[in-house]
Amino acid sequence: MSNQRYAFSRPYYGPEADAQAIGDRIDELIDEKQEHVTGEELVAEARKRESPLRPCFTFDDVVAADKWRKKEARDLIKKLHNESNGEPTKTRAFEYISHPEHGGKRVLLSHRSCTARPEFREQLRERKLRSAKRQLHTLAESLESDPLLRAFAKDIAALRKKIERGMRATV
Repeated sequence: MSNQRYAFSRPYYGPEADAQAIGDRIDELIDEKQEHVTGEELVAEARKRESPLRPCFTFDDVVAADKWRKKEARDLIKKLHNESNGEPTKTRAFEYISHPEHGGKRVLLSHRSCTARPEFREQLRERKLRSAKRQLHTLAESLESDPLLRAFAKDIAALRKKIERGMRATV
């Protein structure tokens, strides 16, 4: 067992999922397999009632199927983009927006509809800025451990600060 400490990046699985026990068990599986483990092997491990991985999986097939379809719907929306000159653009065709007529619940609107209304356009802008900030932060953290890439990481950190200043300036 390694001295590595594990934690979930965001609370997701509930209190019964112990990140340390899960990380340790995956380390053990990798050692047992002498280098790596597959997704199928993780699922097989999670099927065991005593496995610390079990709380991270849905074994009720009806519930799992419904969760899978919802994931497919989210993936569909992420992958469906507008087209220009026969090529897909970087602009999603549809967006999820917190809509006041639905009690703030997120609903799906066309990108065109979102950009036509200032309050929805602002939601899109804030979401894009948060996403860019999160990606830059993750990239900078992962590069700082490599001496050859530290300069690049510093540039990313400076860009992140510039984005933060820009966000504060718009408030």
